[in-house]
Amino acid sequence: MKILIGGFVAECNAYVDKPMMLEDFVLTRGDTIADLLYVREPANECGAELVPALMAYGGGGGRVEKDTFDYILAQFKKEVKKHLHEIDGMFFFFHGASSVIDLEGDSGDHALVREIRKITGPYMPLAMVADPHGNLSQEQADNCNIIRTFRHSPHTDRKEAHQIVFRALADVLKHRREIHPIYKKVPILLGGERCVSTDEPLVSINRLLNEIEADPRILTCSYHIGYLRHDSAKCGAAVVVVPNMPADEEYARQKAQEIYDFVWARHRDFHFTGYADDPDLALAAMMEVEGGPVFLTDSGDNVTAGAQGLNTFVLRQLLALKDYKDKNILVAGIHDKELYDNVLSAKKPGDHVACELGAAKTELSAKVAISGTILSFGELHHHYHNEAVVGACCTIRLDNVPITVIVGNFPVSFAEKYQYDCANVDMTPYNFFVVKQGYLYPELKARAKHYVMSLTDGTTMQRTERLVYKTVQRPIWPLDDI
Repeated sequence: MKILIGGFVAECNAYVDKPMMLEDFVLTRGDTIADLLYVREPANECGAELVPALMAYGGGGGRVEKDTFDYILAQFKKEVKKHLHEIDGMFFFFHGASSVIDLEGDSGDHALVREIRKITGPYMPLAMVADPHGNLSQEQADNCNIIRTFRHSPHTDRKEAHQIVFRALADVLKHRREIHPIYKKVPILLGGERCVSTDEPLVSINRLLNEIEADPRILTCSYHIGYLRHDSAKCGAAVVVVPNMPADEEYARQKAQEIYDFVWARHRDFHFTGYADDPDLALAAMMEVEGGPVFLTDSGDNVTAGAQGLNTFVLRQLLALKDYKDKNILVAGIHDKELYDNVLSAKKPGDHVACELGAAKTELSAKVAISGTILSFGELHHHYHNEAVVGACCTIRLDNVPITVIVGNFPVSFAEKYQYDCANVDMTPYNFFVVKQGYLYPELKARAKHYVMSLTDGTTMQRTERLVYKTVQRPIWPLDDI
């Protein structure tokens, strides 16, 4: 059997004023796509030949510029048309949180599947693995044969989820049957920081999903948290259950209703995981912790959710302190492309610099006068051990205060040691880290003596109730008290 593979990842935050352009995407073609999608191993197991199309990885950012999406869509359509005569099925990782400027229906993920179906017709098996922070619809369910998301946030089971979906597709190709996901929208609109899978109610929800998925009448099932950083009729949570056989469809509907009822009975239990507090209280709490390391996440400037990492707000909080209580602080990092490209990139380690740091897009990213010594230069990489170099950075040890700042020309969230190593930053001297995240990523959490999510303002502000929506399903919780 031959299976076409590809992916499109764009987590689009409408509150970010810079649209995602083609240069913001890492476009991968060829055999490497199999490794990015974790499908080489299951393909070898079932004797499938992989036909790579395109992997377009944009990560988090603003809405996608229309010409950029049109180019990506055209590449997918070209590959599907080119290989249509030889492929037996299709496997895609479509994140689910894209929003394309001036695109009818808004969602690039939906448009990709819709346009691919125009080429293949309705019967060629199509499997889609999705990020739990993506939005679905009945249309998407109808156009796919298999949909499943990751169980965990942070996404520690990405590889497992991809391989579960690929093996399910291989089984459908081996034992051909016409199945489609049962989709049920849930009137909940929450960010991932209130839906961490190591905490309730997600622990119990995932336990139920695992029990149901173990039933031979069910091929896969999942709970989709949804995405809330742009205004769309598709926004919100969803339950998806895929029957194993056509005769299992009614049973799958019963299971979808069971999951829906289970989730809804616990909708008021969703909460910020761990310790979260207003910015002044969050900082004060971490300063009182003896030793370390401690981590403070600047959640309003969370790059993993599309923020640009520009804000200097927490740095200004730190500079205003009178007593640093034996803390050695690393701010990782601040995105200031103009400063890095025009000033810092011409320097070398050991140079002393005096400059203004901050893009000054808003009050949150106001310029800050800093002076200090450059410790090192390095490369910027996305998390999940992504090997692609997306930018450059330098590390500056500030004068007269125990604060070191990583300044980069591209937004990344320093979520794992690999990224610090690539940036040429030694983590060991520091006992206080400031990172551009919401919930703390697992590798850092494992290191932390204590951590806090600072509820800062910004393009990824965590208080859903303060965001404005015009086109989402209403009523929906917590916008409405239902």
